[in-house]
Amino acid sequence: MAKKSSGFEDIEKTLQEIGSKIETLIEKGTKATGKASEEIEKKIQELKKNKEKLERELKAKKSQFDKKYKGKKKNIQPKLKVTLEHFKNGFKSLLDVINELFKK
Repeated sequence: MAKKSSGFEDIEKTLQEIGSKIETLIEKGTKATGKASEEIEKKIQELKKNKEKLERELKAKKSQFDKKYKGKKKNIQPKLKVTLEHFKNGFKSLLDVINELFKK
């Protein structure tokens, strides 16, 4: 069964892809000469700044999400345990009824 990735994992993967593309541009930029080299260098620096900004924003949002999730999880956890017990009892009762029907 394939693991379902979260939105944060998808964003992190995209940022890694952007980083590798920037590295490719850097390699190509070193081969360029003159004015083209200067333009490429400016674009690379701009891309790096944007990537770093996105990484900081992602880290902040992820941290904020984790805090909210953990806070809600603590409040919901006891209710989930009770609900799970009710579900198990209901399912067991249903199985008992089905077994009784087949016995007759």
